[in-house]
Amino acid sequence: MPKPSLLSLKHWFVPHPHNDHRPHLIRAHGLALVAMLIIGIQITANLARPAGIQALSQGNVLAYATDITPVDLLTQTNEQRAANGLPALKLDARLNQSATLKAQNMFAEDYWAHVSPSGIQPWYWFTQAGYPYSYAGENLAKDFDTTAGTIQGWMNSPGHRANILNANYTDVGFAVQNGTLVGGQTTLVVAHYGSVAGVSVAATVPAATPKPTVKPAAAPATPVATATPAAPTATPSPTATPSPSATPHPVVATGQITPSAPAPQQYSLFKPLSIIRTLNFGTLVTLGLLIILLIVYVTTHLTVWRKGLGRWRTAHYRLFAAAQVSGLAIAIVLLAISGFGKVG
Repeated sequence: MPKPSLLSLKHWFVPHPHNDHRPHLIRAHGLALVAMLIIGIQITANLARPAGIQALSQGNVLAYATDITPVDLLTQTNEQRAANGLPALKLDARLNQSATLKAQNMFAEDYWAHVSPSGIQPWYWFTQAGYPYSYAGENLAKDFDTTAGTIQGWMNSPGHRANILNANYTDVGFAVQNGTLVGGQTTLVVAHYGSVAGVSVAATVPAATPKPTVKPAAAPATPVATATPAAPTATPSPTATPSPSATPHPVVATGQITPSAPAPQQYSLFKPLSIIRTLNFGTLVTLGLLIILLIVYVTTHLTVWRKGLGRWRTAHYRLFAAAQVSGLAIAIVLLAISGFGKVG
C-alpha cells in the first residue's frame, strides 16, 4: 500500500500527470473546503474576541472585526513611552469620558477633524468631563483592525508620536466606538492625553508644525484609518471652563507649543511586520489561505502553458485562468490593506 502523505499532498497542491495537471485544491471539492475553512475561521475569531469587543459590534450593519480595547491601547502606549525612557500614563476615568463625548459628537455631527462643524474645540470635552487640565492633547484613528495597528499608525506620524511621547502628560483616556462617519462604517478611536493643573511635570514640547485648514474630511473611496493629533495645549487657569468655541491659550514652557494639528497624509503600513501587527488573526489566516490558493493556480496554469497542453490552446481556458489569478490577487491586496490607516 503506498504511503498517502507526500502522494496526497502532491495530488492536492502540485499539478502533475496523475491528477491531470489539476490539483484537488482548485477543483470544486477543494474550493468548497477552502470556503468552509474561511467561514469557520471567521466565526471562531469573532467568538474568541473578548466580550467587551463583541459588545461594540452589537446593533451595527457591519460585523466589525476590530480587536481594539482601551486596556490594550493603554498597555501599548506605555510600552512606547517606556522604550523612550518616559513614565507610564495612568488611565483616567474623566479622560475616558471626555474621549467618549468627543467620539459621540463626531458621529452626531458627522465630521473628521479636531474642531466640529459647530466650532466645538476638543478641549471642551475635557472640561465637560471635569478634568482640570494644564496640558491636553488628542489623537484620533479609524478603520484599524487592531490595537497594534492603531498605535503603529500614530507612531508613524511625527505629530501623533509627539502626543504619545510627550513628557508633560500624566494621564490618558480612550474611547472605541462603532458607527457611520463621513459616509462609511468605521471603528473610531479617540485618545485624550492630559495632566491635571498644579501637577509638576517636565516640559518637553514638540517642534511647531504647519497649521492646516481644519475641515471635515471628504469620504474616501477606500477605507482609510485617520489619526489626528492635537499638539499639547492648555488653559492658563484650570478653573476656567471654556465655551465650546473657545480656543485655549498655550502654557508658557521651554520650546514652542502649536495648537494646530499636522496636515492629513497617508502612511503606508505595507511591510510584512506591519501587516502582521495591523490585521487580526482571522484576517491573517484567511489571507494565508488565499495566498496558497493563488500559488496553486499560478503553478497550475504555468505548467499547462509550459507543457503546451490542449486546454491552454482554447481562449475560454485562458480567459478563465486570467480571471482566477487576477480575482485572487485583488482579493489578497484588499485584505492586506484592510487594516491600514491614514493619519494627519
